[in-house]
Amino acid sequence: MRKVTFLLTVMFGLFLYLSIAGWAQKPVMKEQLVYKQRYFNGKGYGGKGYPDAFTPPSEDTIYLIADHDNAVSAWMSLVYFWPVTGKYRINWEGLNQPAEGTLEILKEGKVIDSLEKTDNCIFYLEGYTGGVSRLYSGEKAKLMREEFEKAVDYFYYRVDKWKEQMQEYTRQQAELQQEMERLGQKWRETGEEPTGAEIEELVKKRTDKPELPQAPEAYVTELWKDYIINLPAGTYNIRIRTKEGSIVQDSEKRLVLFSPRKTEMVGYEIVLDTRWAQPELCQDPASIIYVDLEYVKKNHSLYFKPFYQNEYNEFYYNKLADPQNFGRKKRWKWIQSGNIKDGVLVFLNGKKVVKESQNVAYYVREVEGEKYTFEIIEHSKDNVPSGAGPTFGGHKLEFTPDVMGRNRQINLNKENTYDFFKQAKREIRVVSKETSRYLYPFALFPLVIGLVSFVQRRRKLK
Repeated sequence: MRKVTFLLTVMFGLFLYLSIAGWAQKPVMKEQLVYKQRYFNGKGYGGKGYPDAFTPPSEDTIYLIADHDNAVSAWMSLVYFWPVTGKYRINWEGLNQPAEGTLEILKEGKVIDSLEKTDNCIFYLEGYTGGVSRLYSGEKAKLMREEFEKAVDYFYYRVDKWKEQMQEYTRQQAELQQEMERLGQKWRETGEEPTGAEIEELVKKRTDKPELPQAPEAYVTELWKDYIINLPAGTYNIRIRTKEGSIVQDSEKRLVLFSPRKTEMVGYEIVLDTRWAQPELCQDPASIIYVDLEYVKKNHSLYFKPFYQNEYNEFYYNKLADPQNFGRKKRWKWIQSGNIKDGVLVFLNGKKVVKESQNVAYYVREVEGEKYTFEIIEHSKDNVPSGAGPTFGGHKLEFTPDVMGRNRQINLNKENTYDFFKQAKREIRVVSKETSRYLYPFALFPLVIGLVSFVQRRRKLK
């Protein structure tokens, strides 16, 4: 027994050693042409969670969303296979040389367009981590970048002025403190209280603390030079032709541009007041929102954040972000395309409107106590810290007795109209966990049938 255990231990150790040695091997890098895509993702360009995509030589197709600007470029870089992820990766630091030439777009073997590289940039209206972004090209891109640089320079100019004002403010505060100490000392020594004139003079010397200038909220990237592709949905081919007339090696690719199957449908992000940082998504128009009865009894609330969404083919959309990704061609996925801030959420009992809820800004604040708790309040200057912005915005649904019952629904009404947004209706059902115990006997029923059949067969065999 000991010999067997020892042998198994040695074999396992050898296997582990060979595995580690294999993973630790330096990958083989090859100098190859790679396409890089700064693509439209259904809502915007790049930013948080959406890095540039790249297409290695192992992939013969580039996927882009139709009827939107997409920036594409070709680069000579070092390509290697990374076994940890099972995908090819790029060593941009080792080699990053742009491939020059004219990008030719072909349809059914005929050249339909020839593109030269053009200046382009991405404009983030709410900052780099915000959700709104646009791609500008040509002279518009240069102008946007220049305006952004001017705004940044002016911000730093104001910061320098603020520093000077802070020095003056600090000096005045020190003088004021010395004057107050002098009057206090005089009072203690002579017993004479400061006169009204002296106090008024001190009040006049008090000044407000200078406020730090606010940095530009919008952000504009540096200028890049890329081929800007904007084509209708369809299948094309691309290649790069040099000035000498030859085709750049490995530059020929298949190009697929696709469109959403459904557009401007409404989805909801649902925030529970018990865990506001972990919202739930309700995207399928046919889905049902289930709410626990205990949640209702404790007078909790739900906050609905509506948004536009488009439905894309799962395979194409996964390939858009990373051409090495996998997907199912017969499956579809919802992608958020923009927030809805001008609607009115209505709560329905059949066709009767029970409640209406406006889109309101809310702030989440901590509640002092032994345990970490928080509360959600409406955002206003009176009840939030100075300079604090809203935590989120949404439509509040309070669970009152009229909420409970059958045939309850929510819908999103267009503000100041009687029209509803497309596919915005959702059914709400309040369920109780107490009745779930009646489901267990049904779950055991197949086991009972199987046991009876087993016993009967055993008897027949005897």
